[in-house]
Amino acid sequence: MSTALRPLSDLRMADAPEVGGKAASLGELVAAGVRVPDAVVLTATAATLAPEERRALLEQGVRLLGDGTFAVRSSGVSEDGTERSFAGMYESVLNVPVDGLAAAADRTLVSRRGPHLTTYAEAGNGVNAGLAVIVQRMVQASAAGVALTADPITGDRTRTIVTAVRGTGDRLVSGASIGDEWVVTDGRAAVRRRAESAIDERQALAVAVEANRIAAARNQPQDVEWAIDGDGTLWILQSRPMTALPRQVSWEPGAAGAFTRQLRLGEWIGAPVTPLFETWLLTAMENRMHAFYKAEIGQRVPRPYHVVVNGWYFYGLNFLSGGAMLRSLPGILWHLVREPRKAAGVLPATVRHGYPLMERMWRSDIQPRYQAVVADAASEVEDLPLEQLPALVDRLAEAAGEYFASITALAGAGYKLEMNLARFYQRHVRPRLGGSHLPLLAGIEAPVGPAAHAVTSLDWWYPPLGEVGVARADGAYGRLVRKREAAESAAEAALAGSPKRLREFCQLLADSQHLVPIREEQTSELTLPWPAMRRAVLRIGQALTNRGQLATADDVFFLTRDEVLAALVNGEAFQAPDISARRATREEQARLVPPLLIGRINPMLKRMWDSYPRMLGATPSERALVSGSPASAGRATGAVRVILGPDEFELLQPGEILVAPLTAPAWTPLFTRAAAVVTDVGSPAAHASIIAREYGIPAVVGCGDATARLTTGMRVTVDGSTGNVEPA
Repeated sequence: MSTALRPLSDLRMADAPEVGGKAASLGELVAAGVRVPDAVVLTATAATLAPEERRALLEQGVRLLGDGTFAVRSSGVSEDGTERSFAGMYESVLNVPVDGLAAAADRTLVSRRGPHLTTYAEAGNGVNAGLAVIVQRMVQASAAGVALTADPITGDRTRTIVTAVRGTGDRLVSGASIGDEWVVTDGRAAVRRRAESAIDERQALAVAVEANRIAAARNQPQDVEWAIDGDGTLWILQSRPMTALPRQVSWEPGAAGAFTRQLRLGEWIGAPVTPLFETWLLTAMENRMHAFYKAEIGQRVPRPYHVVVNGWYFYGLNFLSGGAMLRSLPGILWHLVREPRKAAGVLPATVRHGYPLMERMWRSDIQPRYQAVVADAASEVEDLPLEQLPALVDRLAEAAGEYFASITALAGAGYKLEMNLARFYQRHVRPRLGGSHLPLLAGIEAPVGPAAHAVTSLDWWYPPLGEVGVARADGAYGRLVRKREAAESAAEAALAGSPKRLREFCQLLADSQHLVPIREEQTSELTLPWPAMRRAVLRIGQALTNRGQLATADDVFFLTRDEVLAALVNGEAFQAPDISARRATREEQARLVPPLLIGRINPMLKRMWDSYPRMLGATPSERALVSGSPASAGRATGAVRVILGPDEFELLQPGEILVAPLTAPAWTPLFTRAAAVVTDVGSPAAHASIIAREYGIPAVVGCGDATARLTTGMRVTVDGSTGNVEPA
């Protein structure tokens, strides 16, 4: 055969400069015993010949392949490299008859001059070098897809992600279909999405085994295209290195037990924590918060209260373990005897008897003391001597910890009351009316814009709104009130035949609705001391900058508390650590996708933890791209806009779906533009849930990795009643 036309089986990687990376890779697979459809390759040099000469070469080559139809694919010299794949940059033509080969090859060759390819190359992805053409026997596929031998979201090399569609895989590769998705770990396959039922568990495992065999031989994670023909035979169509894969990290907590991003302070932290925040404000708040729990209900929470893994904060769940509960039991029993109503607030079944006591305690004591402490600090933060600023910060941090504990008590009571209402609705109202309880908790109070002290994250590295400008926000309060009142009337009518159930419903509804505005009032006030604390810290940072120990005042947030105190004590003798390295580490950690739950959790607690979304009406969907807890009712379809922080707020366009790590009060203005909200962390008691209800837009919270799985521009439908985000 002419050297201008090469059989696939003869090719090795040394031939890549002439036949392209894809063809050379396929030749290596054939040599390794992988089942690859027969093919011939028109070399990059031959591809520059006159059309008549190319046609003659293709006719010569196809006689070796036999009858049938063919796939005509590109094989670029720059394609399928270890750093840049050029995936999807060139055109492929499928099911080509013999008399159409020349035209198909011309289409593939012309695609090298496409504007999208020029843009890709200009973005630093290499030069559009020579292009060879592969003519390959077409697999008449019953199913096809892609296998990734590492999780592209997390970088986990122990997981293989297999996606599949019925028929050929072009619908999947082009994005026309999302297909099925299987996750294969330790020899077991679990379906995560079943949009087409294209393959079964056995076939998913077979694909994963073959893909991993290729990855092991190449000593690098692979992106493998595959097809299964009508006889059930598995074929490998191509394999390229996975590029831009997140680095592999361990999420082991380094401490016994289980830890989550999805509880208490974790719902306010959506990025890696800065050193000063973690070692000072965060730690002080947790210490005071847990002292409050011990004093008020006798609960002893085991240390560590939290762990930081790869820069990300995880709150301990070990207070829910059997051993921790036993250690807390004497104190809880003592409080149960001494203050039974306060102890009643711990359990969902009795919470309605306990929350009024905590509400009075917060309203008459904790709230006014908090406001007074903040006012005093704000009046003196500019004039205090430098060495007295740490004491001011300590005082405010402790007050914030106590205030946050009161939020968990009342917001926690609200969450438990809502679970009670949701269960009642599902059992007694939904069979008659359908829907969910969520409209009953909307339109309780007209929304207002965030205050100057509102923050986008508890981490005080982020400036509060007062430093960057405060935006107003208007909701659809009147419409929501009418919708809520209609839902109330319908539910009452549905229960009219059972006076006992109607009374129970009215009590559950009254309790749940009562706490909705209180929860938002509390959360909006939590960050009252943040401007004063941040100002105190920045004054210290400016002093260190004036001494030449820091480059900017903002660098102080990348010191630890001990380092700040040492700097104040030792003066010019203090040697600052490498701040630029710490900043770079945090930027790298921000690209990671952390799990919601890490560590070891006992099966009973895991079942209880997993059941919470279902209690609130979450309904599994085999088409879901991501799922979480239903937080605000309704459905909305639109284009995704992933917003990771305040510097991106202006990118959100009216009618888009806001996808964010979390939403704290400073995010509120975005709710007037968003058609729906989807978050990585959060519960129905979190800010995103409450505000979404006030603005009448659907919300799904606590999805874990929505900001990684959903991409800007993707069209989705958000169902805030079932907790699912599906392709539109």
